[in-house]
Amino acid sequence: MARIIALLVFASLAAACAASGEQAKPTPRAMAPPTRIPSPALNDQPVGQPVTTAQIPREVRLAVVADAAKRFGVPESSVVLVRAEQVTWPDASLGCPEPETLYTQALVPGFRVVAKSSGGELLYHTDAHGITRNCTVHEGPGLPQTPPER
Repeated sequence: MARIIALLVFASLAAACAASGEQAKPTPRAMAPPTRIPSPALNDQPVGQPVTTAQIPREVRLAVVADAAKRFGVPESSVVLVRAEQVTWPDASLGCPEPETLYTQALVPGFRVVAKSSGGELLYHTDAHGITRNCTVHEGPGLPQTPPER
């Protein structure tokens, strides 16, 4: 008896669907076309918190001054650190990735430092322990320029 009732319910549902003559239409979905993910640019840098140069660890200050003096060809006493920001870099490239180089994917606390001498200004990205990268940009208004090779 339960089978007969189930068959009757199923048949009445099928008849109701056939009588309505409507078929369920899928709702159209508006989707944006796929886009290319842009490669990271040097201008896509993390925001830093301004700090005084005295707040930069000693080993970081010494490393930046030594490298800037070497690049400018001046004594270390001629190099002045003019601006600094405390930054957390998204990976071990310190915000200055080199092509075809793999970097550890971990947050790296560090600094963005501008060193100045009579030869110009250089932009450095560092970690908190004295590893420095000269990240001077060659174009763009208001950005430090690389001094000419000597």
